[in-house]
Amino acid sequence: MKLKDIHPNIKLRLGMQFLGGLISMAVIPFLAIYFAQKIGAAVTGIILVLIVISGVAGGFIGGHISDKIGRRKIMIYSEIGVLISYLLIAVCNSPWFDLPYVSAGLFIINMFSGGMFQPAAQAMIIDVTDSASRKLVFTISYWLGNLATAIGGIIGAFLFKTYLFELFIGVSAISLLSVLVTVFFITETYTPNPSPVKSKEKNTSSSMLQEYAAVMKDKLFMFYIAGAVLVLSLEQSLTNYVGIRLERDIPEQSASFLGMDFMLDGTKVLGFLRTENTVLVVILSAAVLVLFKKWKDRSTLVTGMFVFSVCFSVFAFTNNIWFLFIAMFIGTVGELMYVPIKQAMIGDLAPSHARSTYMAFYSLTFYGAMIVASLLIIAGEWIHPVSMGAILLVLGLTGTSLYSIIMKRLEKTDNETEAKTAVPS
Repeated sequence: MKLKDIHPNIKLRLGMQFLGGLISMAVIPFLAIYFAQKIGAAVTGIILVLIVISGVAGGFIGGHISDKIGRRKIMIYSEIGVLISYLLIAVCNSPWFDLPYVSAGLFIINMFSGGMFQPAAQAMIIDVTDSASRKLVFTISYWLGNLATAIGGIIGAFLFKTYLFELFIGVSAISLLSVLVTVFFITETYTPNPSPVKSKEKNTSSSMLQEYAAVMKDKLFMFYIAGAVLVLSLEQSLTNYVGIRLERDIPEQSASFLGMDFMLDGTKVLGFLRTENTVLVVILSAAVLVLFKKWKDRSTLVTGMFVFSVCFSVFAFTNNIWFLFIAMFIGTVGELMYVPIKQAMIGDLAPSHARSTYMAFYSLTFYGAMIVASLLIIAGEWIHPVSMGAILLVLGLTGTSLYSIIMKRLEKTDNETEAKTAVPS
């Protein structure tokens, strides 16, 4: 399949995904620092947990409703919620107002709306692609997402502390553009079947719980979800516990790079680390794929996750800037080793008749990791940084073990299938 053959909806969504990722990465990674400075680290952890819970609730509800009323409608409603919340957040952080607690409530609404949007948007991609074209679409999406993260990290690092009001005004403008594109150019890709009369006996919440309960009975998929949450928690900790620690422990200092002199502090170090990670993903993806193509998938995945876990755990306690950037380089190589294999595993685990439901459930792993990372902020008030590094390492290695188990099960199933279909000589 060629790029020109991609459905118009997907082309538009990829463009808006890039802009959406841009604004998200200019804001979300710095929320922990923002609230910690305004209202304290302990309360920040509680607020971030509430924000994440709202996103989880939005994801569950959005995933269910999009199958009942269609993708486009839920996308429009969700994007309007994101737009309004960002506009009000801008007002709460304007030259006239400084309302951090009101901002916290608005971010809860914002995350709920964003959570509702994601399952519908992912389902729309599945609706208009087949297994062959889906790989191309998700590859483009992966690259654009990392590019948006790289640029958004730089924007947030330089604007979040000094030009917060202007940043949220720009974010609101892009949110408005996304709403207009969806309203006027995105077409519906799914028409739900009329509900039978007997379905009236069951309320919506009961139906939703039954659908997700069926997914939760798939033990191997639950292993996959648990492993994804644990490993992703390390990456989320970079912008939560680690971000707060860097801001606290790295004083403002002069730095020089390629002949340019500038001031560097913990917030800027965080922005540059995230940018380094995403830029390396874009640049090194092909090279790492070629370098490890002769390795078995399980060996590549386990080695990559191990390297990633070790490198990201050291961020919890080191303040040496050069060591931070070296650890990020090595850790990113580990990430590139395991991510393609991990993503491909979903296709083997999700049955064709329930793929959209599985994908909606999987999208919630991001919020699960945010909950773990937010709880670590609270624990970080009493735990020494070195001990926190050990906790992060245990989380990563536990996730690695779960994926190793899954890979063994999948290999065993493949071997049994081949044996059954083999033609006797």
